[in-house]
Amino acid sequence: MEHTRETSGTVEVDGETYEWEIRRQPRPLAGGKWDGIAISLRLKDFPRAAIIQFPMPMRPNGRPDMEKQRVNVESVRNAVSASIEAGWNPTSRGKDMVFEVDADGR
Repeated sequence: MEHTRETSGTVEVDGETYEWEIRRQPRPLAGGKWDGIAISLRLKDFPRAAIIQFPMPMRPNGRPDMEKQRVNVESVRNAVSASIEAGWNPTSRGKDMVFEVDADGR
């Protein structure tokens, strides 16, 4: 697994370059629930983005991992493929689309 502490970068999927950047670090929600890290994806030189929301990582004792999250680059690659399969067209125009994925980006 390739992890990075960078807040933005690029990944290549099927010969295309996608730019990603951290949109939100994990945050608490009402009722003791948590939102995980969210990243935005864009096909290089195109305006339409996909917002990918990952689940909150939990420690073995069941408590949320409060440390600043690192981005798993392989999960970002998986998230690009999963969001395209779910209907995101990165070359179209319109509002950003939001997708929830598992910890592996699927």
